[in-house]
Amino acid sequence: MFKHSDMASIKFYPYLPKGKDKNYKGKSKIYIRLTIKRITDKDHRGTKYLDFRLSTTQTIEDTSTWDYNKNYPKKNSASNKNLHSVLYDLERYIDEEILKQERSTDQSINDFTSDKLKRLIVGFFNDEPLEDLDLLIPYAKDFALKLKSKTYNRNGTNYKFTQNTVDKYLNFANKLEVYEKHLNRKIKIVDVDDEFSNGFLNYLQDNRSMAINTLGRFAKRLKTVIRDAESKGRKVSPKYHKIKGFEDETVVTYLTFDEIDTIIEKKMPTKQLQVAKDWLIIGCYTGQRISDLFRMNNKMFISEDDIDYIRLKQFKTKENVLIPIHYKVRNVLEKYSGDFPPNFYKNEKSNRTLLSNLMKEVCEISGIKQMEKGRYNGVIGMYPKYKLIQNHTCRRSFATNFYGLKEWSTPEIMSITGHKTEKNFLKYIDNKDFHLNKKAGQNMKYMEERDKQKKKQQTQKLRLA
Repeated sequence: MFKHSDMASIKFYPYLPKGKDKNYKGKSKIYIRLTIKRITDKDHRGTKYLDFRLSTTQTIEDTSTWDYNKNYPKKNSASNKNLHSVLYDLERYIDEEILKQERSTDQSINDFTSDKLKRLIVGFFNDEPLEDLDLLIPYAKDFALKLKSKTYNRNGTNYKFTQNTVDKYLNFANKLEVYEKHLNRKIKIVDVDDEFSNGFLNYLQDNRSMAINTLGRFAKRLKTVIRDAESKGRKVSPKYHKIKGFEDETVVTYLTFDEIDTIIEKKMPTKQLQVAKDWLIIGCYTGQRISDLFRMNNKMFISEDDIDYIRLKQFKTKENVLIPIHYKVRNVLEKYSGDFPPNFYKNEKSNRTLLSNLMKEVCEISGIKQMEKGRYNGVIGMYPKYKLIQNHTCRRSFATNFYGLKEWSTPEIMSITGHKTEKNFLKYIDNKDFHLNKKAGQNMKYMEERDKQKKKQQTQKLRLA
């Protein structure tokens, strides 16, 4: 167990009702026993012990699940795991306060009292008043709401935070609130460090089945909120700097140009599948997010220098993009009298879900069944490729396919996808099958053939001379 002070011993135990033994299955209060070695002379030869026993205010539901050897509850249930975590944190908190008193030049460890221990317990569980903004949840919500009036700088330009960003931080604060209820105590800003972050993220993963990348973003947001609190003069733990964001392994699934052509040639058995197929084609040749695909309409068409474009403002980033209309997209539009295919539902979320499922079916019917590494239901493994297809596959396909063409530069492609940085854009590029290496290999082979042809021509000229 956690222990720093050599002069103090902390043990927890259930306060059994009179006449009950260790096999008692009922509810019991949990007490703390704190023993402190008291120095009675300057040579440290004489000692006696201060012995305090107080209620922690916590209870155990089934006293028979207490581990009397470890002085902690067994981790055999959700409530016991929570109680174990709370008592562990309380022990660490009290031990740190004792260490402070040991090292203090103003106080002696001999002056530690039962009343001091009681105040520590009360303070730990936040029963004594604190300013709202000393507490993590109110501060996180206040931080989120104030983003509406703030700006951030990128490449010398100031941008306003979008409502989408505000909503993400409010959602993050709501998840913190759920965790706080799980802990059954108020969380102070100063409590937040790398250990707190790990506990919070583990709880979300175990109880909310969150994706790894979502957990990584939550770690970043937690650190951002605490950094802001520090800048405002709030007391923070120096260990909050150890909190790190993270990302899961990037596995890119995309459809090659040949696979898209196979899909184009395959007739679909139902009108609904045909519409899904048409949206898939449009997505693969426009590189837009699903939130922008479903907002496209014929009022967005413009023509400049005899080239047709789709002009739109992206919903997520508010970027204005000009998308050249590929002839395969034009073929789809002509089927709908110069307009886009219909939406399945008015509700965008319902549209997303149905289209994702229908795209899988379109690819299965088209024979896109080879085994491929990818993420299915959150788990990375080998699956038939059609199972890995989803709405975002279209955008990834555009980025990967066009990035491999020597006629296209990265800035040209990014001007269509709307990516602001090459770093984020490159996350869309498939490297697991050495896509670009193979393209480089083809270019080298071409160079070899070109040089052979050039040498052959030079030889012929010499012969003629």
